[in-house]
Amino acid sequence: MRKNIALGIFGLVVAFGLVLGAGANFRDYNADRSVHWFIVADDNELIDLTPIQPYAYINDGGVLVVDISPDNPNYPGYGDGLSPNSEYNFDEVFEVSNDLWEENMTIVVRITSDNTAIQFYGADHDVYSVNTGAPVYSSDNAKNDVCFVVENGDAVKIGMDFTVGNDAPGTTQSAAVHIEAFRLGTEPAELVGQCGQGGP
Repeated sequence: MRKNIALGIFGLVVAFGLVLGAGANFRDYNADRSVHWFIVADDNELIDLTPIQPYAYINDGGVLVVDISPDNPNYPGYGDGLSPNSEYNFDEVFEVSNDLWEENMTIVVRITSDNTAIQFYGADHDVYSVNTGAPVYSSDNAKNDVCFVVENGDAVKIGMDFTVGNDAPGTTQSAAVHIEAFRLGTEPAELVGQCGQGGP
């Protein structure tokens, strides 16, 4: 079985104060100045997406949203957004769990972003680059095409890296993020041996 989730990403001004003031797992910040990212996922019951940070939440429609802006219902009331010419990294933004497949079924999950400014990693060293098979565990080696193995009953936490270009404040960007899940042994050839199959 294969699972496709289209995650629409919509960027607008983000709350920098929210990021630091909400007690989030804030990894690091390299700055010059600001933009926000809003991720939407449609969960079709083959994998489960769970928000971990306060700027990630499930909306009334059951959709996972990553919204680092004053529009976030968890917004504490301060901060104006991410800065242009900056990079923000957050460990554990959301997790992908394998609770909905058949018992004892291991899955291989691939996450891609059409925008190289949005990249992924796993601080627990359990997320891998599709291109090299090397672990991507920090913002320094985050990639926009990653994969990993999720055992039945387990979850993998996904960190996100946002690189903001020389955009004027208030700039809006859009991109797409895709999540696919495959039963171990049925993954496409380009994923075989690249995602941590067979152990660390």
